[in-house]
Amino acid sequence: MKQILILIFLCFSINIFSQDRNYTIDTIRVKSNILHENRIIIIHKSLNFSKIDSVQFIYCIDGESTVRFQRLNERFKDSIQNLVVVGILHTDRRRDLLYVKGADKFLDFVTTELIPAVEKDYKTKNRILYGHSFGGAFTVYSMIQKPSYFNFYIASSPTPIMDLIKREYYLQIDSSIKDRTKFYFSYGSKDMKQVRKWSNRLKDNLTGLEFNNFEWQFEIFEGKNHNNSDIFALINGLNYLRK
Repeated sequence: MKQILILIFLCFSINIFSQDRNYTIDTIRVKSNILHENRIIIIHKSLNFSKIDSVQFIYCIDGESTVRFQRLNERFKDSIQNLVVVGILHTDRRRDLLYVKGADKFLDFVTTELIPAVEKDYKTKNRILYGHSFGGAFTVYSMIQKPSYFNFYIASSPTPIMDLIKREYYLQIDSSIKDRTKFYFSYGSKDMKQVRKWSNRLKDNLTGLEFNNFEWQFEIFEGKNHNNSDIFALINGLNYLRK
């Protein structure tokens, strides 16, 4: 029943934001043996998409946010070539994203089932993981647990991350990766207290550490709160990752 409601929502959202768009939208189902369910995935492709060229994939937690993808494609239509946005929908968000719940299984689904299903016919240039709030925390957790699956990580207002800020985690990431990996995290100045507290502690722990292949950037969006800083994090994060 929940998946039916999600599909109705998607059809409604796509209809609203389909006029004059510079991208196409497809909805697919991925059968997961790990999660024991089918998962709905939204695929956004730029109109200038070329299958024969290398592709840049952005995997977005909370894929229901169609407006975010529309603004993303409009913002980067001329600067990011062959952009594919992969929106992941959730049947149980807390179970999927919280590392004290079932995040390990969801991460296994993303890395061993979803990525191969989405990218099987393409040459991948870059792979980016983006999440906000619980999704931001999952992004950080994914980077610590399986750092080689994505080139770039964008964590917007990540929470909870109190167990994910240890310096040794990031030194271990740096020692385990062979290629340059970038990490961007941010929050709004009016964000929740716990988000500001632990993000600042993570920033303090990263400051001064020497890395070979791991790079990071932290940003605070003045005047923004937990509910409206996500699109700024995505856009500024991508700008940082492109440098």
